[in-house]
Amino acid sequence: MNSLPQANEHQTPKKIKLFMIKKIHTLFFVVLILVLATGAFAQQRPTNNAGISKVTDVWVVFKTHFDLGFTDLPENVFARYRGEMMDNALKVIEKNATLPPKQRFAWTVPGWPLYAQILGPLQNPERKARIEKAIREGAIVVHGLPFTTHTESLDYEDLVRGLGYSSKIARAYGQPLTISAKMTDVPSHSWVLPTLLNHAGIKFLQLGCNPASQYPRFPPLFWWEGADGSKVLCQYTSLYGSEMKPPSDWPCKNYLAMIMTGDNHGPPNQKEVEDIIAKTQKELPGVKIHLGTLDDFAKAIFAEHPDLPTIKGDTPDSWIQGLLSNPQETKIARNIRPLASALDGLNTQMRIWGISTESISAKLAKAYEQSLLYAEHTWGMNAEYGPRYSYGDDWKKWLAAAEAEPVPENGDYSKLKNSDALNTSEGSKRKWLHSYDVKRQYIRNTNDIVSNELNAHLDLLAKSVNVAGNRLIVYNPLPWKRSGIIENPWKKGTSFYVKEIAPGGYVTYSQNDLKESTIINDEQSAFSTPYFKIVFDLTRGGISSLIEKTTGRELVDKSSKYVVGQFLHERFSTNEVDKWFNTYSRIKDGWGLNDLGKPGMMSAEKAPYLAFTPNDWKIAVVHSDIADIATLTSFNTKGFAKEYTLTFTFPRNAAYVDVEWFVASKTPDKQPEGGWLCFPFAVKKPDFTVGRLGGPINPATDIISGSNRYLMAVNSGVSITQADKSGVGLTPMDAPLISLGEPGLWKFSLEHSPEIPAVFVNIYNNMWNTNFPLWQEGSWSERVRIWAIDTHTPTVPNLIQKSWEARVPLLTGIAAGTAGKLPAKNTGISISRTGVLVTAFGENPDGDGTILRLWEQSGISGNCTVRFSEESNAKAVQPIDLRGNLIGKRIVVKNKAFTVNLKKYAPASFLLVF
Repeated sequence: MNSLPQANEHQTPKKIKLFMIKKIHTLFFVVLILVLATGAFAQQRPTNNAGISKVTDVWVVFKTHFDLGFTDLPENVFARYRGEMMDNALKVIEKNATLPPKQRFAWTVPGWPLYAQILGPLQNPERKARIEKAIREGAIVVHGLPFTTHTESLDYEDLVRGLGYSSKIARAYGQPLTISAKMTDVPSHSWVLPTLLNHAGIKFLQLGCNPASQYPRFPPLFWWEGADGSKVLCQYTSLYGSEMKPPSDWPCKNYLAMIMTGDNHGPPNQKEVEDIIAKTQKELPGVKIHLGTLDDFAKAIFAEHPDLPTIKGDTPDSWIQGLLSNPQETKIARNIRPLASALDGLNTQMRIWGISTESISAKLAKAYEQSLLYAEHTWGMNAEYGPRYSYGDDWKKWLAAAEAEPVPENGDYSKLKNSDALNTSEGSKRKWLHSYDVKRQYIRNTNDIVSNELNAHLDLLAKSVNVAGNRLIVYNPLPWKRSGIIENPWKKGTSFYVKEIAPGGYVTYSQNDLKESTIINDEQSAFSTPYFKIVFDLTRGGISSLIEKTTGRELVDKSSKYVVGQFLHERFSTNEVDKWFNTYSRIKDGWGLNDLGKPGMMSAEKAPYLAFTPNDWKIAVVHSDIADIATLTSFNTKGFAKEYTLTFTFPRNAAYVDVEWFVASKTPDKQPEGGWLCFPFAVKKPDFTVGRLGGPINPATDIISGSNRYLMAVNSGVSITQADKSGVGLTPMDAPLISLGEPGLWKFSLEHSPEIPAVFVNIYNNMWNTNFPLWQEGSWSERVRIWAIDTHTPTVPNLIQKSWEARVPLLTGIAAGTAGKLPAKNTGISISRTGVLVTAFGENPDGDGTILRLWEQSGISGNCTVRFSEESNAKAVQPIDLRGNLIGKRIVVKNKAFTVNLKKYAPASFLLVF
């Protein structure tokens, strides 16, 4: 292991200050623009005359890296976007206005900051007029994406709605829709991006990596292919942008010099622009230098018709552990995002059924915006403003001092000075803590909007059905029929089973229809259900034997040191942190160490690695006509929490098991730690299928080298199968991060494939020192569903159907009093096969009318029939792309249905014609 200049318990803040962390960090970003221009910072590919000799044209594009936070509170950052940044950009733009077009400075910005902040309601009218003029003249240019995201954390419709900000700007100011997009900093993204961008008419993507992080080993310019076969031209660079000199293996005559300034630094000034151009002209004699846009470069490349490699593969995010630094809010996000689509569809379907409902377009737009902001890659202020170097008693003192600070008047933190971990006597510690609450509030806002509207709609639907008295409607948001367990709203703690609720439809139940079940209680650790024989291990806390009755197959790996559903808490030492840091980080000191490492930790001798599971669980079992439920409880927490609870639910009408973990008052700890739920399965020579955003992957073959192989987000779930195609499926309903084979925190390798048939669901961690929360505390729960897969079940369709039925629950509304006019049960929109999601069915976010958007998930290409409810008066559907542009010919609706050739893993969008 390399020796690191890592702080330990013997290093005081004064000694740490010798690293000049803040100065190094700031200096890096100030000079980054010159670094890129001169080629002084090493990339993954050498630059030499071989690359230069082929290039005839260099397209220079200027952009800053937008962090919606990190350097300050978001509201302060947004104020800089509107004011200082734009004033500086306009100075250069207006000074360049008289130059020939290809010599004029143009500044590229992402969609959301330009739409919501720079042109938003808080902008100064005089400045706004100058900005609008610059947009119309092409001097301020928007690219296709809203900002940089942890892409794989999102759902499909969030991504689509994120494209709308740049579209709205282009349409408002008479500009063509951009064909280019850019993301910076986050090293890797889900392979949904080629599919998303291709189906939106966006043809070029530039991705730039954080300079300290590892990166996917892509060619310099290539076609990136998604799971559906869609392709987008992509330039990937291991820095925020790209150097002025092309790398030696650059394959084309046209080259993109993506000149980036650092985090919220703003545009370059006039002298910096002139110096870059002068130096480039000197070092690249005879090469034409064009100041322009990403679109300009893309059009030039396409005109060349170059012979470029096609790369088909996924790149899991190596920063994705940050999602579970906010476990409670990430749970909210995973649950509420699919329900935004459910609300959209229910509102539309209720109008079709004849119920008068108000427009929810504005509320949905706000909900999607807040969801996107939660997925944006900055999660709070830079950890250098907090207790980055403090551990143990020092950290506890810092936290006590922060909590003792008075809350500012009117809750306004924006005027407070930033605290400084190197000089903690000055500045506000509460401001740093508050920045994480600002991030958390985004998804809470989404939850409030969608939950409130959904509950109101469901209750209105219950009020409208032709059943008098106390009644409950069960609504199915998915476009295929399904059954499930529903809680009884009139008797807490009881539930009932509903059968075959129609696609997009509902069934009404009177309170009198809901009969109480006979309940038997015991404390037996072994019992049988209609589908399984179960034995619990009360030492490790989980299922040690789960035998499927129909086949006699044991589902639990008896050779594993874990049992199914076991809770595992890990505390990491400097050994694990240092090994990971030396493997992963390309910058071994300064800001690289302090952002990615853990300076200040006690040595491994004083704080060794620890793996903890309570060893004295108590069991209580409840048997009823609906389900058998075993609850395991432990107070032997070793100070990590007040109490742990595990609940295992075995429905009597369905062959799956729901596992729910609950922690009461988790103890906050800044020492690196992580929590897991463990699922070792008895599968021989396992094949893994991971349901990722964009399409499922085989982690042994479908991950590009340099991406995250130890930890990744799942959109649906995971299947582990053996040669005869039997196996086990799993979907995490609340916490989307999983590791395969072994727990995957503090692990990185360019090449790694899982071989042990186990899934580990991450339920919290505090892995990094950048701007993710540094500790977790409180009380919350996490749920995981598992089921057996038989030899005759196609893996991907099974995984998709079971996962989405777990992620999207049957919904209920209640009413009392007089009856309405709607029938007691009804059918909504339906799809001829399971595994096709309806991600939008409502008001068109790109214009007038009603849209329908499908997204194929099961990997089946071919004709698919969509059937509207009998009350629908749609006469045809007009195909559109993901930005609302008309494509293809209208399809006639006959007998309330139409058929479309739907490609596997692809979206299909339609504007309804009435």
